[in-house]
Amino acid sequence: MATLLSSLPSGSLTYKSFGQLSYLERVADSPTVTVFFHGLGLDATDYQGYLESHETHGIAVNLAGYAPRATDHLSPVPVRQHVEMVAALVRRIARDQPEKRIVLAGFSLGADLVLQLAEHWMSSPGEWRPPLQGALLLDPNVNRSTMTISRLFAAADRRDPLPALKKLVELAPDLDGFRSLCTYASRIAAKDFGQVRQLADDMMHYWEPAGYDQFGARVARVVEIADSVNIVLSADYQEHLSGMESAVQGQGADTARVSFHITELDHFGLIGPSVLQRQLKSLGSD
Repeated sequence: MATLLSSLPSGSLTYKSFGQLSYLERVADSPTVTVFFHGLGLDATDYQGYLESHETHGIAVNLAGYAPRATDHLSPVPVRQHVEMVAALVRRIARDQPEKRIVLAGFSLGADLVLQLAEHWMSSPGEWRPPLQGALLLDPNVNRSTMTISRLFAAADRRDPLPALKKLVELAPDLDGFRSLCTYASRIAAKDFGQVRQLADDMMHYWEPAGYDQFGARVARVVEIADSVNIVLSADYQEHLSGMESAVQGQGADTARVSFHITELDHFGLIGPSVLQRQLKSLGSD
């Protein structure tokens, strides 16, 4: 981790650990603290540009075994254990920052993790729940039809990811998509693929093959504990938008607290600093 730390501007970000988790933190005098969760095979550095350029308190989490250049070689950590560890981290953040409200922001797998956290916190009447000002869900899954990459990695050999990575770049629809997927593949190749495959497989089991009712029910759980929920989607989600909105409405959730935004961006464009700034500002965290 020394390499990661030395690459950070002095006084800008700090690197910390919490059990098997680690995170980048920028402390600022803001009324909220935003906790960021990365996508499958990615890590906290996806949010580094945003954290360095915005005067707001932010914490970008590395899931267990996902930190850049990690050398701890953990056994694959299942998603259930990740939910418990992340819930404990959020509780610690709330304890250490009692004057601040919390915003959760998740991209792809990270958005699904926010859904699972809400289910965890709502699972028992006595379960502690964080003071959530809002949740930002960037391209959450809705069923297995949106899980092309997870399906590919879940079926791969954890000891030899190369065939799956080759198939990944073949998914590119155009030259720009090829560049994005090549960058993504190179980042996956630098990770412990056993961790990636474990979460991909777990998330495949988390979602039903088709339909939107399950998605609607899970978003409704988030609405129960957060003041507002922003769901921001890449262009490929256009075919799902109506079904997603109807499913949330069908759960009887307070739809005035849920907003959907379809963009012209590709999947990875959603974690650009300008997109994050605009969407988080609407949740009162920037």
